[in-house]
Amino acid sequence: MMGGGFGMGWWWIIGLLVAIGLIWVMIRGVRAAGGNSGQNNGRDPRDTDIGAAETPESASGILAERYSRGEMSAQEYQERLRILREGP
Repeated sequence: MMGGGFGMGWWWIIGLLVAIGLIWVMIRGVRAAGGNSGQNNGRDPRDTDIGAAETPESASGILAERYSRGEMSAQEYQERLRILREGP
C-alpha cells in the first residue's frame, strides 16, 4: 500500500491550494472585466463628493444650464449667482 493507508496522502492539500488559486483568479478576472463599474476608480470611498449638487461649483453650473435653457432671466441668473458666491 502506498501512502501509508491514507489514500491520496498529502496531495489533497495541493488540490485545495490549486482550487483556492483558481477561485482567486476568477474573482480578479470578473472585477477586471467589470471595468470598475460601481467603484471609485481606485479612490478612497471617503473621497467621493456625495453632496456634489450642493457645492458652489456645481450649483453655478446648474444655474448656467437653467439660464441657457431660458428658464430664468439674466437678472435672476446674476442675482442667484451672486448669492451663491457671497452667501445669503
